[in-house]
Amino acid sequence: MTATPPGPHGSEQPGEAAGWQSPQQPHAAAQHGQQPQRQWPEQAQGSPPQHAPQAQPAAQQAWQQPQQPQQGWPQQTQQLQQQWPGQGQPQAWAGGADPQYTHQRAGGDYGYQYGPMPQYPTPQFPPPPRPPKSGIPGWMWAVAAVLVVAVVAVFALPSLIDRDPGGDPSPTDGQSQQPDDGFGQPNTSPSGTFTGEHMLAAMNEALAERDRGAFLRFFEGEALTQLSLWWDNMDVLQWSVGAISVAPGQLDSYEDDTITLRVTLGAVTAGSPTIPESSDHPAAGLGYAPSNIYTATIRVTDDGASGVISGWEIVGTAAPWDLEPLYAVVTESSVMAGYADERELVDRLAPLGDIGASWVIETFERETGVANAQRFTTFVTEDDARFNSWFIGETEGWIADRAGTMFPQRRPYAGEHVQPSIAVGGPSTNAGGVLTIGPNGILYGPEDTQDTIVHEFVHAMHTTNVPQQSWPGSPVMEGWATYNEGLFTGDGEFARSGTYVGRMVRMCLEENPFDGQFPTQDDFTPVETVHCAYILSGAMYAYADSLGVNVYEAADLALLEGDSLPDAVTAMGGPVMDPNAWWSWVEDSYGT
Repeated sequence: MTATPPGPHGSEQPGEAAGWQSPQQPHAAAQHGQQPQRQWPEQAQGSPPQHAPQAQPAAQQAWQQPQQPQQGWPQQTQQLQQQWPGQGQPQAWAGGADPQYTHQRAGGDYGYQYGPMPQYPTPQFPPPPRPPKSGIPGWMWAVAAVLVVAVVAVFALPSLIDRDPGGDPSPTDGQSQQPDDGFGQPNTSPSGTFTGEHMLAAMNEALAERDRGAFLRFFEGEALTQLSLWWDNMDVLQWSVGAISVAPGQLDSYEDDTITLRVTLGAVTAGSPTIPESSDHPAAGLGYAPSNIYTATIRVTDDGASGVISGWEIVGTAAPWDLEPLYAVVTESSVMAGYADERELVDRLAPLGDIGASWVIETFERETGVANAQRFTTFVTEDDARFNSWFIGETEGWIADRAGTMFPQRRPYAGEHVQPSIAVGGPSTNAGGVLTIGPNGILYGPEDTQDTIVHEFVHAMHTTNVPQQSWPGSPVMEGWATYNEGLFTGDGEFARSGTYVGRMVRMCLEENPFDGQFPTQDDFTPVETVHCAYILSGAMYAYADSLGVNVYEAADLALLEGDSLPDAVTAMGGPVMDPNAWWSWVEDSYGT
């Protein structure tokens, strides 16, 4: 299920908050008519294209891809303008810090601050189901939890490429000679203006060339240890280029030869989206470099033109690559990663990641003409403490049996020294998403884990497709992911008899918890309605598809504008989605 980000940390300044994670997109079961041309909102910055990293050999798959007609990406004539309310508005994202798409076992409320969450009982039908998902309350723009439903998948081991922590993916990793460029001289005065012109230019050049020595020359002490770990972990994740930038709106004066600044640091890795040049996406041709915010304490040199970073602290939440040495398996469509001491777990789950990612990518390519993400990254662990340390600053209020979470990533801020092949932006834009899976996402076996992966990869694809978003609510976001889960488990048929989604739809049909009305946001919190809120929201997409609606277009538009699914369909010029007609269709389609 999707989860939205908690509010910004009190120490963060305006303009430094992270972008939130985007919702998901479903796969259509029937051919739809062409929609008018879509025009994306203008990005604040633009950069020249960069090609995606070379794909690894295709993984072998044992599952059968449902046969679908070829269809181009639906288009829309009207430019879709996004409104960004100020902080505190729950209906649209205003730039929250450390956004998250949480995959939990119970339903949840959306908002800006986390609060207590109820424990939900398991559904009562054989075989014994997993605990239900839950949502996460909050007040910054929306918080949703991610459904875990059973997936019946037959998979074969794909061809894998292991990346050991000590690997050497870069031809320049061994360089350690510090350039003799004449910089590094003491200041003529202990106070002045810091431009960092030389330091920022040289660091970004080293990141572009993956020159370890040239980059680490700008760090000392504990900061050198931390950045050495970061660099080595980027090697494990097979990065191609990185970026460091200074967050805007900070004072540039230094005292006592020292200045402390907020900076972003990130890299385009094997699992980061590089938007195809053929896409109508606003960042077509550019790579995403998921970036964290850090506080850098700089020992200023050269009268403010350069310096050495002696202190380095994470602002907000930590990424796995900030904490311990990594191990990863890179396949054609997935990067499965974890800490080096859980190598066996990473190896075991890597085939599931590749199968899930391949299905999402192939489905979107078939149904829309393009998949804006060609690989997805997942971090896995069997350790609760580790799981709760990834991208989460405060675990209070999170349901205990959280299975997995899709965390949207932030972009580097624009800067003249950032490589033009990297997509940049402020807090209103994201850089795709990263999935984490913890003990409860592994506990119930590979089928359950597989389904969690598919659900979250759909969230990640939707986040990539719509980089600037308004909050459309859980019925749109969770319904979209649930719809796709149903298609995956049902070989292209939503709620196929015998699948988890199929059993749940029929159970909800008997209970009729919403009196035949569309699910609402409030239905995602109570234990009595949370299961059916997810499943029936997915059935809304199945119904729209049966009416000939292009549900990919509808899901994107709803996320972009913050609309409900019926409103998005109407805005596209489609048929009116009447709740009574919808419920009659559900009864006819899934009744016994």
